[in-house]
Amino acid sequence: MTHLSRRTVLRSTACTAGLAVAGCLTEGSDQSDDEQPPENAGELGTPAEAITITANSRPYPEFDPQIVHVVPGATVEWLVETGRHDVTGYHERSHGPHRSPDGVEPWGSDRLTGVGSEHEHTFDTEGVYDYVDTQQVCTSHEVAGNVGRIVVGWPDPADEPAMADPQPELPLQVVNAIEQFNEETRPVLEEA
Repeated sequence: MTHLSRRTVLRSTACTAGLAVAGCLTEGSDQSDDEQPPENAGELGTPAEAITITANSRPYPEFDPQIVHVVPGATVEWLVETGRHDVTGYHERSHGPHRSPDGVEPWGSDRLTGVGSEHEHTFDTEGVYDYVDTQQVCTSHEVAGNVGRIVVGWPDPADEPAMADPQPELPLQVVNAIEQFNEETRPVLEEA
């Protein structure tokens, strides 16, 4: 039986670890940055190819995040974490006022009840889409201000109905949210 010194064992271990790390680094260098989405994908200015928005009722009805930025053809998923919700695009032919790109069809979900309920929608047309939770439980989720925005691609904000001032018939909390959405969205789209 051969007796190995502590120094020999440590040297062998260090060499093996060094080769393993070098192999990992070499393997990783073959991948381009485009293959891995950036950590902030989906935030304004960094469109994602897919994203999940959660819907909660506690402490108040809320979509999180409220604004997402995706590429044309991206799928957005809404996932219920607490409560009952729905997702309904502000559209003149379904739930007005009109705050969707001109020419797109109305869109929305059925009632989403219970933890884990989900709805997916693929956004093929570039534009800005405002949407609302129309559920009424203890209070109307719309009156409570549970609204969100999907920015698809890099549309010209001057051409987007959703970038106009909020209509006066909307509940005050929705007006406040849309004004905030516009303040955040406009500079990002104008810089593009």
